[in-house]
Amino acid sequence: MRLITLFIVLMVAFNGLQSQSTDSLKQETYQLYLEALDDISAFQFDSALKILSECYIREPENINYLSRIAYCHTQLGRFRDAKLYNNEVLKLDSTNTIAISALGALYEKELNYVKAKEFYSRLITLDTSNSYYYKRNGFLALRLDKPLEALGHFSRARRLNDKDLEVIDMLCSIYLALGAFEPVEPLLEEGLRLDGNNIKLLQTKARLKQKLKEHEAVVQTIEKIMVQKDTSDYYQMMLGVAYLKIDSVDKSIEHLSAIVKRGDDSEHTHHYLGLAHFEKEEYDTAAYHLEKAIEMGISKKMGTYHADLAQLKQTQYKYKEAIRHYEEAFAYSGNPQHLFHLARNCDLYYKDKKIANKYYKRYLATKDEKFKEYTLQRMKQLKEVIHFQGN
Repeated sequence: MRLITLFIVLMVAFNGLQSQSTDSLKQETYQLYLEALDDISAFQFDSALKILSECYIREPENINYLSRIAYCHTQLGRFRDAKLYNNEVLKLDSTNTIAISALGALYEKELNYVKAKEFYSRLITLDTSNSYYYKRNGFLALRLDKPLEALGHFSRARRLNDKDLEVIDMLCSIYLALGAFEPVEPLLEEGLRLDGNNIKLLQTKARLKQKLKEHEAVVQTIEKIMVQKDTSDYYQMMLGVAYLKIDSVDKSIEHLSAIVKRGDDSEHTHHYLGLAHFEKEEYDTAAYHLEKAIEMGISKKMGTYHADLAQLKQTQYKYKEAIRHYEEAFAYSGNPQHLFHLARNCDLYYKDKKIANKYYKRYLATKDEKFKEYTLQRMKQLKEVIHFQGN
């Protein structure tokens, strides 16, 4: 009996020691985990991984360790390993939103948008009241070139969180892209009431006002952006063009020239600089910039560049050069009115009026109405001139 009692006492003592040992190991592992978190906070991901790996070996089913290992691999650009560990989390907890979101983001980084959509959609299934999940799905729908689906997701996100400025801006941008301007103004007003200096919203407002041809509003909006030291080439050029539209030519030249001085010029910058200097009757400078636009030109506006330069040459009575540029303008654009101006310059330049008459006939054949009456009258006059030239 004494032997049995002694055995029981020894077993209890042993189990107690074992329990103490397990608790001590868990506490030690937790302290290691805290060290790893400190390393992560200091962006020392390799160091954190070494510590977390030891934690994982000790407790392979601890989701916190697995999630942090996956996070470190993601930050180090090791996406394959990151996906592996996030999937291990899902084996232990199929509804773990951190792992699901992380996998969606990883596939998105790899441009595998279809796979990313699988995970982001799961988030909504798990929680239909989370605005962030709808926002992520909205961004992904845009990547998949599905603007209407994106519009639906962002609209739902806004209903759940009406103070999300990013969502408001995305809704405005989608409406603008779809050509639906009416909903944009109230959305922008709401967003700017929340943060009147938000650059993204101000940029979107500038784009709206430009599309509505409200050039004064474009100027006011972009000037407010530039006060915040934002000198984006795109918006500074928009500002320069807006100043040109409201006849503030010097201000237009100031902003467009600033882009050129930074070395960030494009065909469009030079085109509008050419128009601005043309407006000031600084013809040589205007010609330089228009020629520069043609030299740099790769867009569909090449016909416009040639037509504007042709108009400048005509103003300078350089009809031969005007003829050449109107020919180029028509070749690029097929605009029938370029044929009329080509005919008009040939009329002014060549003594042989058959040349001008040929282009007037080509213009009439296009059925364009703008210069029809003038052309018919001029062709009647030319018929008589050509008759006498023949004699």
